[in-house]
Amino acid sequence: MADGHGALSARQAREAAVYDARYGELAAGEAEGSLLMDLTTPPYPNREHVEFLDDMLARMEPLDGRRVLEVGCGSGALSVYVASLGAEVTGLDVSSSVLALAERRAEVNGLADRCRFLLAPIESFDDPDGSYDVVVGNQVLHHFELDEALANVRRLLAPGGIAVFCEPVLLLPEAARRLRGSPMVLRRFPSRADTPDERSIGRAEVDKICTAFGRAEMKEYQLLTRLQNFVELSDPVFARLERLDRVLLRYLPPARRLCRYMVFVLSGQPAWPAGARFAAEAAR
Repeated sequence: MADGHGALSARQAREAAVYDARYGELAAGEAEGSLLMDLTTPPYPNREHVEFLDDMLARMEPLDGRRVLEVGCGSGALSVYVASLGAEVTGLDVSSSVLALAERRAEVNGLADRCRFLLAPIESFDDPDGSYDVVVGNQVLHHFELDEALANVRRLLAPGGIAVFCEPVLLLPEAARRLRGSPMVLRRFPSRADTPDERSIGRAEVDKICTAFGRAEMKEYQLLTRLQNFVELSDPVFARLERLDRVLLRYLPPARRLCRYMVFVLSGQPAWPAGARFAAEAAR
């Protein structure tokens, strides 16, 4: 992979070290067959991603001929899938090991000519202004230095372009968030975080995301299915709860503050002061 420029901050270096350690040997030894994708189906990591990933991809259409930047692209599954739909894709990550996997994945699936993968943090990635029609990220904003990342995403978007992100959220008051991260709770219900610095998007971060752009749309996902964070749910139980979640999130607006994921669709230059756009229903 090429160097996309930009030195890593201390936080970014810690994140890179986690993924380099996890994927270093895998990148060298992964069999080609395991990197071959069914390009007729989006690359769902698990059942929890299906609904919101479908939403993300629908918001990006049409993709044929569009320039797409995936931030925090990891091992490249989403980038390669998007390239198979006709897009020219650039994938960014701070881990050289996952990018090595991404490059091999693109080659194995015959899409290396539509994909380039760069070692760079989005906060300082220096492609020219307006280089991309779409910027996309799946569960990555909570890994970033948010102010710098959002400003650079906005700069990189072409006029009329959109940024689409799906993020894990925890919109409880700060005292409740601290309780969730307390040693007492973590002993009984361990964190599912990959890296030591990541933290689910909270109210303040939602406000930052929305106020960084002139237009912000949000859609909430998963409510009762948050139980998956604490106990393993069977497929039938998860499916029933997910159906119930759709009803609750549609017809009971206050319940949206308890959702597990949000899809953000962002565009345009900021047009309102910070602090003005937290409530999801206000964006509808």
